[in-house]
Amino acid sequence: MRHFNKLTLLSAAAIALVSAPVLAQSPAADSNQDGQITQAEFSAESIAKFQSADLNSDGFLDETEQTVLRENRRDAHLARKFKKMDADGDGAVTAAEMKAADTAQAEKRKERRDEMKARFDTNNDGVVSDIEKQARKDAWSEKREERREKMKARMDTDNDGTISDSEKQAAKEMMEAKKGDRKGRWGHKGKRGHKASLDADQDGRISQAEYMARAEALFLRMDANGDGVLTKGEGKHRKGERHSRKHRG
Repeated sequence: MRHFNKLTLLSAAAIALVSAPVLAQSPAADSNQDGQITQAEFSAESIAKFQSADLNSDGFLDETEQTVLRENRRDAHLARKFKKMDADGDGAVTAAEMKAADTAQAEKRKERRDEMKARFDTNNDGVVSDIEKQARKDAWSEKREERREKMKARMDTDNDGTISDSEKQAAKEMMEAKKGDRKGRWGHKGKRGHKASLDADQDGRISQAEYMARAEALFLRMDANGDGVLTKGEGKHRKGERHSRKHRG
């Protein structure tokens, strides 16, 4: 039977890996294995990640150590993917296990499609009619128009109802400044939402205090119900919301 060992699987997955936030919820953070992650556990895991990358133990991450931090995160992510696929835990992934993983992914995609269909099917008759499709499109168009109006209001600094050339130029300069700021975040250029800036003082290094401040902010953002504990699925729904907003235009 054809099978793939861990090294082969991880090398292949690394090529296709899509970057995730540097600070992310990890099963390793659940130190007491009770199925939930407290803020204290999350902080402890974040400190461990920082210290594992801080090769000279000076309390700062330089550019080389920031690369180590990203590589550590990537390797941990790939190891989790491999473990999930390796159903019998023998250190190898068979063709059957790979097929099972693909089937599971296909089922998840179907669930998402069904959820979207349910949102479209406002009369719950099991069919999305042309009227319902048009209603959904109209709702999206209204939201886009609202966003355009809000943007216009931000650009119209003198509130005269028109956007002058000087206001357009000011808006353009502001957008370029923001774009330049994004280019400096973890070496990724212009990818909104990726690698939020950890280097708060812009000195080229990330201190443990800066790293932990971002970790705390991330925990609070992921803790959807504000109970101080991350349960399975918390944080993922926000990713889904961003994906949904992206595809709504």
